[in-house]
Amino acid sequence: MQLHLDGSNVIRAHRDKVYSLLTDPSFIANTLPDAEDVHVIDAQSLEAKVKLRVAVVSSSMKMKLSIAKTSPPSKATLSAEGTGSGSSMKITSVFALTGEEPTTMGWSAEAEITGVMAGLGSGLLKGFAAKKVAEIFEGITKAVEGAA
Repeated sequence: MQLHLDGSNVIRAHRDKVYSLLTDPSFIANTLPDAEDVHVIDAQSLEAKVKLRVAVVSSSMKMKLSIAKTSPPSKATLSAEGTGSGSSMKITSVFALTGEEPTTMGWSAEAEITGVMAGLGSGLLKGFAAKKVAEIFEGITKAVEGAA
């Protein structure tokens, strides 16, 4: 099953600081909701066990997140791959930063979900994904503004 999500939000911080934090695996590790056993691997990647609950299906996935295709201080691509509980997930997301301060972050994400989770149906999964992405970006925004 394929999902596409996109959106934008305003972060009250300078673009250079926002970019620096959004491409720092240590920072990302501290802003992931429902993550446990988070380990920074190197300057571009981290691993985490993430708990997911969609409707009546609860699962844990081991995820690896990587930062790629950087174009400081305005754009980067983040990829994530995970498996667990009979499901797998691949996500490629791109963010673009505009403005100096505040900074507007536009983003888009493409996800491919297979296995048990894909069997839940696109409407249910898209609603879950939209809610989870909103939580992630709310957490990132608060953390960036707190660190700036």
